[in-house]
Amino acid sequence: MFLGALAPLLDAEAEIAALPARLGLQEVTVSFSDVIRSTIRCRKATVTLRGHAPEEAHGHDHPHHHHGHEHPHEHAHPHTHGDNHHHDHGHDQKHDHVHTHDHDHGHHHHAHRAYIDIVKLIQDSDLSDGVKTLALNMFRELGEAESEMHGMPLEKVHFHEVGGEDAIIDLVGAAILIEKLSPAAVYCTPVCVGSGTVKTAHGRLPVPAPATQRLLQGMPVFAGPIEMEMTTPTGAAILKTLSPAFTAPTLSVHRTGMGAGTRDPASQPNALRVSLCSQTESDPNVESITLLQTNLDNVTAEDLGADLLQDLIREGALDAWLQPVIMKKGRPGNVLEVLCTSETAEALSQIILTRLPTLGVRRFEGTRQILPRDIREVETDYGVIQVKCHHLPDGTLRKIPEYEDCRKAAQTHGVSIDTVRNAAQLP
Repeated sequence: MFLGALAPLLDAEAEIAALPARLGLQEVTVSFSDVIRSTIRCRKATVTLRGHAPEEAHGHDHPHHHHGHEHPHEHAHPHTHGDNHHHDHGHDQKHDHVHTHDHDHGHHHHAHRAYIDIVKLIQDSDLSDGVKTLALNMFRELGEAESEMHGMPLEKVHFHEVGGEDAIIDLVGAAILIEKLSPAAVYCTPVCVGSGTVKTAHGRLPVPAPATQRLLQGMPVFAGPIEMEMTTPTGAAILKTLSPAFTAPTLSVHRTGMGAGTRDPASQPNALRVSLCSQTESDPNVESITLLQTNLDNVTAEDLGADLLQDLIREGALDAWLQPVIMKKGRPGNVLEVLCTSETAEALSQIILTRLPTLGVRRFEGTRQILPRDIREVETDYGVIQVKCHHLPDGTLRKIPEYEDCRKAAQTHGVSIDTVRNAAQLP
């Protein structure tokens, strides 16, 4: 699916078709064709061995997954930006992550290669160093997952379907496309792993298979509505290599590809959607902001004094304030609110939880419109005074002398703050 979705977008179908010869895989061919999945035209990449696609030999109604084998599933929805921002997602949001396909690859159709044999196969090819590195990294991730699951050294791991010709094409082909795209960033929606059990070369295993579970550590996952394997170790290895973020900025979609799986279920389109995107130009006067909030009804006035707010600002808050409120049972209380950036939100939350007798801090993410600003220095009879200049939407300038500068100058020269303030006004 990954090859079928992305190769056409990068005009790389011929390059992928030439891959078996470059790897020295005899009697293996790769072809691309148009197919329909739930009325949607998709591109399907098919790997054949001795003239037969593996799924043709066994049918695709009996999933016989030797884990660590299959093509990347639709759960990998990378969004990238830069010149080519790559955004993978399913046919629609409702079914982004539940499309799947099964390949029943019997052992007699595949070489059962050891991990070290696959490494040698890739290293001896004429592929670029970048492609070799990506492909070797994916096989190493798979090998380490298998090694951990079976409790054996990596060098002794033997792959079943992962060692098969078609799966080698899948991973090495994915490496070619990733290097060709060279995405500035990758974004992905949460990964649908499926549920139930799956038949493998090692017996029946729970879904997600242990190797898949290990490869997806640290990524947001969910079971999905269908009881079957939605993410295989091979797909998880590709996704891990892409190292996606799971929160995407606003993107402009330029081109989209749909890569078909073998199955064609009636319930949903079995296709992986990949989009090449660029990041939408942001308004320099709009910035992301976080609001922290907690209710307090058991804090003394001393603890809520000016020091608390100043301490929070000193620790990175953009602003902080208290609002008196009437809480449950008629208790007088206060709402503490802290405006900050997302980068400082966690540290400030910990300060609030540690310093105040509250059980939780609410967090709201949003944006704020800001005015362009700068600070200028003005020479006056009372010394140098800093003036904050706000550039208003109509092009005029709002000038505000810094209060602390005016106060200190007024004390030093024995005049009022207003006298210093008026002297510091810019023309």
